Amino acid sequence: MPLKANGFQAWIKVDDHEAQHFQPEKIDDPSGQTCWIVSELNKGFSVHWRNTDVFCQTAGRLWVDGVECSGEILMGPNLETSVSGRRTSGSTITPVIFSSLELTDDDAFLDSAAPKDIGLIRLEIWTINRTGSVPFSNIAPREASKIHERSKKLGAHQTKFGDQVVEPITRYAAVFDYLEALPMVTFTFKYRPLELLKANGITPSSVLGKNNAEGGPSRSVKQETKGAKRGVSQPASFSSGEIIDLTRSESPVTPEIIDLT
Repeated sequence: MPLKANGFQAWIKVDDHEAQHFQPEKIDDPSGQTCWIVSELNKGFSVHWRNTDVFCQTAGRLWVDGVECSGEILMGPNLETSVSGRRTSGSTITPVIFSSLELTDDDAFLDSAAPKDIGLIRLEIWTINRTGSVPFSNIAPREASKIHERSKKLGAHQTKFGDQVVEPITRYAAVFDYLEALPMVTFTFKYRPLELLKANGITPSSVLGKNNAEGGPSRSVKQETKGAKRGVSQPASFSSGEIIDLTRSESPVTPEIIDLT
């Protein structure tokens, strides 16, 4: 079942199958929900969300392993959307895929900030006022992050971006202003291989690789159960050409209500 918070639902599909959520938990800072999911090696996935009853324009922003991906806008309630990769132009996208760790013995990566977000998929949903659209600028495909072989992530997975896929319709980038200083809701999905989740008591031993229903024990796991929390959330800028232009006003204003009748 989807995660639910503040009038939104969110879920992940792996190879078009809805991923099972383990130990779903409410979080207050930022407001939302978090859970664990099973990562399946070399399989693509997509992040889905639905506005169930919020009468505002909203923008969903997605980070995978700390890397900004594409985003999408919903104009009001009873609508849903999804993101399956990182846009490289108005008509091309690189799909996101679970992969083995890209290890290196280069000590330059020992103090890298990248590993702290490896294993984390984060979706933030913001109230916005859309003001227009512009053509995308082309951006280069991104290489997989490298992890030092002495890091504590051994045995885990990470994500990478696949070959560019050409889409039949050319997209434009939306330009908008934020209406609030913090996201309305944040959903985080912490992913690990099934074997690691079983070893840490997050999933029961009977769980198979493909999952399509919520379950799992409710016991807490000391490592990383609260790792998805952030302090004060501030919208970092997307690179030029991302699916949404994340400009914002200096002072947040009251959310605009959209009449959908």
